[in-house]
Amino acid sequence: MFVGLTRDICEQAWDVIHPAIVRAAERGVTNKLTGTLVVLNPVTADGSILFTAHVGGEINERTQEFATAKAQLVLRTGRDTSSLRTSAPHLYAPGDVKWPGGIIREGLIVAFSGVQGEMDEMISEWFASTVRGICRVAFLGPDGGDAQPTPYLGRSA
Repeated sequence: MFVGLTRDICEQAWDVIHPAIVRAAERGVTNKLTGTLVVLNPVTADGSILFTAHVGGEINERTQEFATAKAQLVLRTGRDTSSLRTSAPHLYAPGDVKWPGGIIREGLIVAFSGVQGEMDEMISEWFASTVRGICRVAFLGPDGGDAQPTPYLGRSA
């Protein structure tokens, strides 16, 4: 039964894009195979983290710190970190992370940190697009929103 974005959906999306991240490093598209992905919960306003994933083995506390900071910056400003750098640098505040890699797509905030900033953003885009596709199919599927017994997702009759 579809009830919106869940950790399970995030894990499924991660499983889909992780091989592409590995391949990007193998081909030299990214400068190394490391990094952390952070997804904020889109149904809370408090910036709580719904999902975190890591590339390259063990948890890298530094890339997790940077990815979290990028996600929080996007939450505060409502802008992708790359467009913030080029179009709205006046929105930066002391203590903000300076690198790109955080995005917002239809209320979904995703940030990656670990490789070049532009590639961090690319990975965030891959993840957001994958999540949105999975959610659209789930919502429209046989157990999706219109098939549920009440007008409210996840409620029983």
